Amino acid sequence: MIEKVQFRNFKAYRSLDLDLEPFTVLVGPNASGKTTLLDGLRMPTMLAPFKTGAGASELIPASFISFGVNQPAELVFQSHLRQTPAKVVIKGVGAPIPSISRQLEEDMATPEAVRRANHELRQFLHTATLLRFEARKLAGASYSEEQVPKVSRDGTGLASTIAFLKLSHEDLFGEIESALKQVVPSVRKIRVERAAVEQSNLRTIALDDQKTHVSEKRTLWGNRIVLDMQGAKGVPADSVGEGTLMALGLLTVLLGPQRPKLLLLDDIELALHPVAQGKLVGVLRTIQKNDPELQIAATSHSPFILNYLKPEEIRMTFLAENGFARCEKLTAHPEFEKWKDLMSPGEFWSTVGESWIGKVPASAPHE
Repeated sequence: MIEKVQFRNFKAYRSLDLDLEPFTVLVGPNASGKTTLLDGLRMPTMLAPFKTGAGASELIPASFISFGVNQPAELVFQSHLRQTPAKVVIKGVGAPIPSISRQLEEDMATPEAVRRANHELRQFLHTATLLRFEARKLAGASYSEEQVPKVSRDGTGLASTIAFLKLSHEDLFGEIESALKQVVPSVRKIRVERAAVEQSNLRTIALDDQKTHVSEKRTLWGNRIVLDMQGAKGVPADSVGEGTLMALGLLTVLLGPQRPKLLLLDDIELALHPVAQGKLVGVLRTIQKNDPELQIAATSHSPFILNYLKPEEIRMTFLAENGFARCEKLTAHPEFEKWKDLMSPGEFWSTVGESWIGKVPASAPHE
């Protein structure tokens, strides 16, 4: 599990030390840096093979360097595994910058224990799964030739994955169905049906030393999802509410056979009713209780979601006048102690907004 990430010269973040909880939700205006933080957390999965230090074969791309800054971007992931400090550093292109977290290095345990801890942290980082679901793709019929189908980050493949689980892992399928009913009580049953899936392929034809690309379409038999709802049976997925589909996709990812350890989720409210948002948070906490290694970081624009969170789990983002982003804990507000017992977190956020962050002195940029 990640305890802290240091962002240096990374897109809108000139210098940020981001503390993470097992369940962390980022809130703030549009274009204030929430998605940038998710991009940073998933950066290790974008760089393969994953190496660190002077011999790194993959670096943070130049496109992620802060605008107008000559120094390279750098991300430092920190944690403690079995009480041994672990650190993974990813540097960007350009000249080296001074070492970060010298105190951590000084406090390290035996070299072998540190090596193991760093390796485990790298493995954890590589499980990061960023979800940005599209209702149309979640609802679509799908076909898979994979031995174990999975849901893509946009929702493609949900029907194939559900069909596989229903056929080969009834216990997991039952967990997903039960959890979905908790979030959306009007759901009675998840079913799958055979469905035609049209697939396009490009075929290359060589004629007289000339190569021609021909698009071919073929029809395959895959699966589609239908739901039995309160008062209506056999409702096709594309006729079900968007929030129901989004919740089903998320639960399938978290409870399926290929579970991530680090889940990154854009817009955790998932188009759900405010009451259902609270039920979703409750289900996610139950999943985390059963899988203590699961860490969730999500963005949100919903004050209702915050009412089901602990104040220390909330981070607020803000874009300063100089164009750089800031991120602070909700509990860092100067008057939080005064109001914490009088307002819920969602009410507090709705009342104070984020502009106060610009008035709080920022830590000096890393030089």
